[in-house]
Amino acid sequence: MSVSPIQGIGVAPSGALGNELNSTVRRAFVPNLFVQIYFSSPNLFYLIGNAKKAAGGFNQITLPLQGQSMVQGGFTNYGGSFAQPQVIPAVQNAQFNLAYWTVGIPLPFGETIIQSTETVIPLLKARMNDAYAVTWQNFAQLVYTSASTTNSVYPDSYVNAFDNGTNYATYGGVNRLSAGNSFFKGQYINLGASPWSLTTGFTRATMSSFLTKVTDAAGGESPTFVVMNPADWATLNKDFIGTETLFLRPGMNGSMDTARNSSFPNLLVNNIPIFADHFCPVGQVFAVNTKYVSMYLSEDAAFDFSGFYSLVPLNQMAQQGVVVAGYNIVCAKPVSCCIGYNLGGNAF
Repeated sequence: MSVSPIQGIGVAPSGALGNELNSTVRRAFVPNLFVQIYFSSPNLFYLIGNAKKAAGGFNQITLPLQGQSMVQGGFTNYGGSFAQPQVIPAVQNAQFNLAYWTVGIPLPFGETIIQSTETVIPLLKARMNDAYAVTWQNFAQLVYTSASTTNSVYPDSYVNAFDNGTNYATYGGVNRLSAGNSFFKGQYINLGASPWSLTTGFTRATMSSFLTKVTDAAGGESPTFVVMNPADWATLNKDFIGTETLFLRPGMNGSMDTARNSSFPNLLVNNIPIFADHFCPVGQVFAVNTKYVSMYLSEDAAFDFSGFYSLVPLNQMAQQGVVVAGYNIVCAKPVSCCIGYNLGGNAF
């Protein structure tokens, strides 16, 4: 960490002259804090943009599920007879609790005094912005992990939501492997095995086949989007770049200011957008149907800040506060979504 001005470069002298200027001249700060360490997440952006509210109560997210037909039908004859109707129980609940994320914000006494006037970057403002960034990074990463299955205070994720019972038999309190509960299985496809054997990554043709399979198994409902790691996405994008065509019309002039774009910000196969997300694990692909997948945010703790409270009762002249967010990511129909794993051929 550099704590003193750099001397001996350009017009800045070193030695005694440099020390004299160091003692008499202020550094010329750019009044901005340039953050170096965080990543964006198109997947989380989509989830937050379509988030739903969750209230209090026990099991704050309870989803009634119909897992079989509630009536039966048949053909009739000239007399119009039909079978005696039967009452068929077909509804049960999947139940989820919110997970609560907290970020503590310190405000030391010395910092308050020192930064009251001579401030370049207000550290409190930087911390508040960082609380927002740290929160999003955490949420974006947990979407693709199984943390909730090993620690009960964590939220659910795509990993246990889209599973078919191979790794996570129970989801939302419903055991997928119990008799009559197979409807709550997601799609879990080994892309490294037959008939896929995608050791060199997706092409447009194999991605189309994969999405057709996912759509068919979901009852004809196609995913809203697909998310991949950038390394896997780049391999698929390579198959698009090889078919690019630039059209030149007679009389059309080009210059240094004429753009010639190559490649694509996102890919479209079967009319389904495919995004690259840094947090998605290499070798995995997630097909998400946002008709059934939602982020639920607590209406009582939606990134709320407590305000600052004094630490004087603890014999300390300082203050602290906390940001809290209650949320969970829940899938109401796992078969509408898919996890593909063992995808090979990542570009980097």
